[in-house]
Amino acid sequence: MKPIRFLFALLVLVNSVSTTCAAESPSGLWAGTAKVEITPEQKDAVNLSGQPLRLRDPLFARVLVLKDAKTSVAIVSADLIVFASPKVIAEAKRQWGVDHVILCATHTHAAMAPRGLHIKPPAAPDWTRHANGPSTTVNWLKLSDDPWYAATEAKVIAAIGRAMQSLFPARLTVGRGPYDSAYMAHNRRDVRPDRVLPLWENPNRRPTKPVDATVGVLRVEDLSGKPRAFAVHYACHPVALMAAGVVSRDYPGAMVDHLEQELGSDCMAMFLQGASGDLDPFDLHNLRGENRFNIVKQAGIALGNAALQLAANLKARPASAQPVLQVKESLLTIPHRNGPQSTEVGLLTVVIQRDLVLVAIPGEPFVQHQLDLTAKSPVPNTFILGLAYSGRGTPFTVYLPTVQAVKEGGYGAAECSFLAADAGERLVNEALARLRELATKP
Repeated sequence: MKPIRFLFALLVLVNSVSTTCAAESPSGLWAGTAKVEITPEQKDAVNLSGQPLRLRDPLFARVLVLKDAKTSVAIVSADLIVFASPKVIAEAKRQWGVDHVILCATHTHAAMAPRGLHIKPPAAPDWTRHANGPSTTVNWLKLSDDPWYAATEAKVIAAIGRAMQSLFPARLTVGRGPYDSAYMAHNRRDVRPDRVLPLWENPNRRPTKPVDATVGVLRVEDLSGKPRAFAVHYACHPVALMAAGVVSRDYPGAMVDHLEQELGSDCMAMFLQGASGDLDPFDLHNLRGENRFNIVKQAGIALGNAALQLAANLKARPASAQPVLQVKESLLTIPHRNGPQSTEVGLLTVVIQRDLVLVAIPGEPFVQHQLDLTAKSPVPNTFILGLAYSGRGTPFTVYLPTVQAVKEGGYGAAECSFLAADAGERLVNEALARLRELATKP
């Protein structure tokens, strides 16, 4: 090897080591963060139906990388209705050596969708009768033909790199606690003896079920105890501003802004959407005029305050001999409800310090799936990440109802849902098997 080439190779190797193992970590865990703005230009600001939007909020993608001596996981939370990019995952692995990537969308309905996903009026396709579902009706690799989306992918790839290059020794604090809000959330399926009505609004706060009246917290600290990342897990559709004609992050945006103001500029906040497939805010269609923006803002602040209150009573886990990061990839072949076709659905199960489980599902699971998995999990904090693509199988399954909901019918169960009736249960059972395997593995 020529001296110049050898020197170049050596520099690359040294740089790689320095960016991944910058300092010893007593916990065996390193973390890195990055945030990038992905707001479109006005000409590109259109919603899922292709209708123009007025710019109101900046949109962001937020990256949290967790790494131990053996593996790394990058969690991305993007202010989009869906963000399932095979390109981002492939390039994060190729360019930055990230072993696993989870692309999460906050699912705000007042934000962007690439043109290849636009659903033309008057109605969305009924993917129950569309035997092949979006796995074949949408060419996910061709979404990059949209210049805004291609630019967004490039920004996120670069942000993952910055997070990998900013690794620091870290400690985690994890917990889940009760959260009852005057704003969020109710179950939008009004099940009657003879039919199911869509309960798009519930201004009188009539109790509904099932709901998940809890909030989850993942706080990342450096060795001095300073918060560097603060993730909040909650299940509720961000749809309050979907008819406002604006680009907005909805309540998740208000929440992260409030958290970063409270925790300081060195701490990156992020929202992780849960199993919100059948959950809506109480006041969805009740919001009118300029005051709706203030109502949404206050809802986000209230959620953020609940998370801060929960985190204040949590303590970081001491270092132990147990594995820090354990990851299992699954790929299930699930038949379609109608027709002979089937679709491969990927699932990523991440166990962190045997105290936290993240289950990435590339669709919109009904909340009962989250309740069932949480109840059966041997790990105290188990979070389903809805609309979370990890690189295998179809990037988006649409809704994942329960078997009972399919029997009852209604939106999200008999409509806009194309996999077998028990697809959600299959994914939950697979996640439960994998997390039990990891949680008991020496």
